[in-house]
Amino acid sequence: MAVSSTHPSAPRKRFALVAIGGLVGVELLLLSLLYQHDFVFTCRDSLPVMLCAALGRAVPRAVGILAALSLFAVARRGRISGLWGAPDLRRGLWVNLAGFAFILAPWALLTDASGAAVIAFGALLWLVGLAIAATGVLRMIAPAQAWRNTLAGQGSLLVALFVVGALLPEIGAGLMPLWSIPAVTDITFAAVRLSLEALGYAPSTDIAEKAIGAGNFFVRVGPQCSGVEGFALITVFLTLYVALFRRDLRFPHALLLFPIGLLASWVFNVLRITALIVIGIEGAPELAIGGFHSHAGWLAFTLLSIGLIAVSRTTPAFAAKPRQTHPLPSFLSDPVTAQILPFIVFMASALLASTFVADPARVYPLRAGAVGAALALVWPWFRALPWRLDPVSLLTGAAVGLAWIASSPPAAEGQSAPFAGMGIGMTALWIGARVIGTTLLVPLIEEALFRGYLIDRLAPSRQVVPMIVAIVLGAVLFALLHDRWLAAGLSGVAFGALVWRSDNLTDAISAHAMANGLIVAWALATGAWHII
Repeated sequence: MAVSSTHPSAPRKRFALVAIGGLVGVELLLLSLLYQHDFVFTCRDSLPVMLCAALGRAVPRAVGILAALSLFAVARRGRISGLWGAPDLRRGLWVNLAGFAFILAPWALLTDASGAAVIAFGALLWLVGLAIAATGVLRMIAPAQAWRNTLAGQGSLLVALFVVGALLPEIGAGLMPLWSIPAVTDITFAAVRLSLEALGYAPSTDIAEKAIGAGNFFVRVGPQCSGVEGFALITVFLTLYVALFRRDLRFPHALLLFPIGLLASWVFNVLRITALIVIGIEGAPELAIGGFHSHAGWLAFTLLSIGLIAVSRTTPAFAAKPRQTHPLPSFLSDPVTAQILPFIVFMASALLASTFVADPARVYPLRAGAVGAALALVWPWFRALPWRLDPVSLLTGAAVGLAWIASSPPAAEGQSAPFAGMGIGMTALWIGARVIGTTLLVPLIEEALFRGYLIDRLAPSRQVVPMIVAIVLGAVLFALLHDRWLAAGLSGVAFGALVWRSDNLTDAISAHAMANGLIVAWALATGAWHII
């Protein structure tokens, strides 16, 4: 399990950057969900309007900066020396998590009834936390000396990219008046209307109110949801991409990526509005306005960006020379890939389910299938682990499972099983997928990340202090995935202690599987599916 070298291969370096991006993405998603849906504090009533506006755009601003710096890192990776040094990774991760904790703290401190001193302290925590978290991300990407060397050689380019990424929300906001131009609205609504008619609906529109819908479900498409902001994002993204990768592209052909990207962005937005209305008409308005409306735009932008890069690199009309790639097996056989990739698929499937399905639990078989496929790709690493059935591990898992069952709250009044209303065949499929996923798949992917990857990275020599830090951090992150965070955190500590005891990840996996197996057995016997 230990890391054998602080200078991994190029595929591992690239995947490390993806992992850092995934960590930041999870943090931004958590911040967005917490501060948008469960935060009872009205910033503009207590703090300067400009500060509130800046904080309100912190997540999209961070996304813009991260995208710009990612393009720079890929295009100029050869000029950032010492990439992914292990000491900076460990320090950077801790610095980032400390900053993230600072940013989260005001969520628990501030309310509309808070005094001036508490509000000022909360604002200070936000600003300091942002600075600390960003510093941690930079240290994870490269050591401090590498950044100093990079700034000395390409500081002007790096600063320019940072500024452009930071100003993306303002660039998008500056284009919002385009939505008030009748021609833009007319064309978009006409396309949405044609799409709805093709699906058999009878839509109507109110151009003056920017409203469109059918039946009893209508939506007012404001500037923020019009897709105009997507034009700005894709334009800036393509500008940075073409500028940084100009040697890999064929000109003037590559300039066609701009009209292609803008047209595709507009088509995606038409499809997004159409899908939103269809979901609302078919009886799921909460899903349409909530999950789908919140995430579909960013999903579309991400898919479009990846698609444009793929087209530019694989189409002879755009590519200046054949793209050099590493063989796929070298990526899939890398231990870091095995420890992280299945968890990324697990979280991505959860995001997609919450975006497109009113009750995400009902599509659990699809999620289990996706995670199973990811595990199959990296299974050689898992198969090579020193598997065993240790009595202490099994007893620990049994204690964790029984404690989880005993401390479970009762089901909410009127709460039904996720498979309620399904046919016999679909019910059997759902229960089978849930049993396999909870008992076998989840222990593999969660222990590989929280007890495998984190311990390997933070405590490669298994010294006392780093091991304690790694176990506690893994337990905290594990707790964040569960509604019952205290019970989950204590379970994570128990699983981490097993790895410390034997230096064998399979002990934690078997304990986790035993705990989940007992919980699933209880759910099967009593129908208490809410405890899973």
